[in-house]
Parts: sequence; structure tokens; C-alpha cells
Amino acid sequence: MYRRINPDSPRDLPLRMLFQPLGDGLFHRACEADGFGGLVAALLGDPGYEQADVETRLVARLRLADDVRLIAEVEGRQLIVGARAGTETINIASDEPLIRSLDRFGFVSLDSSLAKRTEDGG
Repeated sequence: MYRRINPDSPRDLPLRMLFQPLGDGLFHRACEADGFGGLVAALLGDPGYEQADVETRLVARLRLADDVRLIAEVEGRQLIVGARAGTETINIASDEPLIRSLDRFGFVSLDSSLAKRTEDGG
């Protein structure tokens, strides 16, 4: 579950994220969610993402990661899409690694309390 928020929105759900970067550290949208699946659903604009089967969710993450890879390429960065952590890898293994890798590359910005944890949970 997710909801779009603005700077004045009271916190209702535990995870917050900025997305749709405009450059210079600014983002067009913000959301909060009850889990990392909700954050992915917000990125996709798909409220049904969390209820989808495993294969459908993987394909959605793959398409999103490929779009990010193409945007990065336009910006002169070479990223790869994979199912494990790597310094230049958009990790599609599951929802949390995907969001954390997108945060690392600046395509989303996690709430500072979330961003402190690494993809490996440390």
C-alpha cells in the first residue's frame, strides 16, 4: 500500500521516498508506503503490483530497471541490470534491493532513516 504525499502530509506509513528526479537534488513526487513493495508500486503507478504473482512482479521490476538503465546511459553512466548487488548494478532480486539500488544511483531518495541501511541489510 502506498500514497502520494506532499511536504505538509502527516506521516501515516513507515517508509517515505522521493522520486522522479528533476536534477540538482530536486524530485517531482513523493510517496510513503507500508513496505518496499509499496514503494515499487508507487514508482510504477500500479496499485495492484503488490497483489500480482511473482513472475509479474519480476517482469515489472525488470522493465523499470531497464528504463532506469537507459536514462543513466543518456546521462553518460553505464549501469547493468542484475539479480545481485554490485557497484554498477540495478538489483532486481526483490523490492528492497531494487529501491536501495535506485537510491544509490540517485533515481529515488529514501528517507534518511532508511537510507542508512545498505542493500545487504547492514
